[in-house]
Amino acid sequence: MRTFIAIDLPKAVKTEICSLGNNIPPDSARIKWVRKENIHLTLVFLGEISEQQLEAVKLACQVVSQKHKTFQMSIQKSGVFPNTKKPRIVWVGISQREVKIVHSLVFDIIKEMNFSLLDKRKDFNPHITLGRVKSIYNGVALKKSIESLIIETDKFLVREIILFKSVLCPGGAVYTPLKKFPLQPKGILNKSKNQYPY
Repeated sequence: MRTFIAIDLPKAVKTEICSLGNNIPPDSARIKWVRKENIHLTLVFLGEISEQQLEAVKLACQVVSQKHKTFQMSIQKSGVFPNTKKPRIVWVGISQREVKIVHSLVFDIIKEMNFSLLDKRKDFNPHITLGRVKSIYNGVALKKSIESLIIETDKFLVREIILFKSVLCPGGAVYTPLKKFPLQPKGILNKSKNQYPY
């Protein structure tokens, strides 16, 4: 089973993110945009795992969700990987303060699972993939349009982390929630020493 752990986003935020694609001229590049329903922020990509590993993942997510509180998030920036000269991934991101919170979640999840198949995500850069550049027709125009992308959504409350199943289909990947793990209300004491205050 192909799986990943992620934070889902409100529909209105997904719509706002997807609208950014309209600012990139179609004659500058061929970009495969992520479908609105598939927009999410990946915490840990697990890939193919066994049923036994799946149960360990669920247990780890349950433990971590009981240590972390709900938090506010907003989309505040955009960019590309690896760089604007040779863009491959168009993405949007969150504030540095929110990055620290997400890093804390990822750290605790991986620590609880302790899978040898998982890397330690040392270079993990929390982001939301908007599109994948397949070919470039006009590099100058593409670079200019990418650098002009501006987004700043309203804040929304992250209440849970979700374990998703991913099925690759001819029309694109289909993501199905397997289990949702509610985070703790802010009034509950957080016992995780790795948690950032917010």
